[in-house]
Amino acid sequence: MPRIALFSTECAQLGDALETIIERHHDEIAVVVTSDVYATSRGGLLRQTYRNVRRSGLAFMTYLTCSFMLYPAAVRADRLLAPLRGGRRTRRSVAELCEAHGILHIRTGNVNAPEVAAQLEGADLDFIVIYWFDQIIRERVISAPKHAVINVHAAFLPHCRGLFPTLFSALEPGTPFGISAHLIENREIDAGPVLARRTTSPPPGRSVLFNDSWVNRAGVGMLDEVLADFDRFLDEARPQPEGGSYYSYPERHHIALARREGLRLVTLRDFLAVVRGTGATDADGHLPGTGRTAR
Repeated sequence: MPRIALFSTECAQLGDALETIIERHHDEIAVVVTSDVYATSRGGLLRQTYRNVRRSGLAFMTYLTCSFMLYPAAVRADRLLAPLRGGRRTRRSVAELCEAHGILHIRTGNVNAPEVAAQLEGADLDFIVIYWFDQIIRERVISAPKHAVINVHAAFLPHCRGLFPTLFSALEPGTPFGISAHLIENREIDAGPVLARRTTSPPPGRSVLFNDSWVNRAGVGMLDEVLADFDRFLDEARPQPEGGSYYSYPERHHIALARREGLRLVTLRDFLAVVRGTGATDADGHLPGTGRTAR
């Protein structure tokens, strides 16, 4: 049984996918590392808010607020209200999931800090799996697992490397929604050899936040397959072709383009749907060009 470290960010986009991954692989996961998004090199809440509003506008800041502030508040409220519903939960936090399964949980703004790297080295890891993590890992962390660092990126690589891939997948002409698993071999962003790719089709007319959650959940089955038969996927891995695209934070003209195309960043309906789960399943991740799953 492999030993895995899971790196992610606790946010609305990842709630459904993370809970599914941890529940399925809790016997294999030795440690979960989540990013403290307001303690990274990008600065604290006020500094990030100022930069995001100035660069991308208020609509984008609303999207981020729903993602990283309202979602954790909704999970806390769900926990407090659970006794009134007979203990039934809609969504559990990463800390709760780790506590339930005896998994070490590290929340950090610097995954490359010596003390974090030392914990990873001491965990006797076979794999590090990265699922929407906002920090660039360096050589000491990359070398911690015996076999590989696998990054799951919510785009059909080599399209839409970088940040906010489902937003740019929707804006980039001819680019499908998709999700890819690739190797991380150095500090290059989303550039390593591709192990597996899937396309997916979120319901039309939904917001970027909904699409984020849908695509990430649709990729969980692909990750299961890669972990279950890693040697085969590694043998078949191929370097990413030349070209593709890379994006960072959206500028105001990207947000204006989304508005013109009728693409909203977030709605109340979609925020509530994401908290509950969008309805995406493994079956919504399709092999390229087939419209069917691998199984």
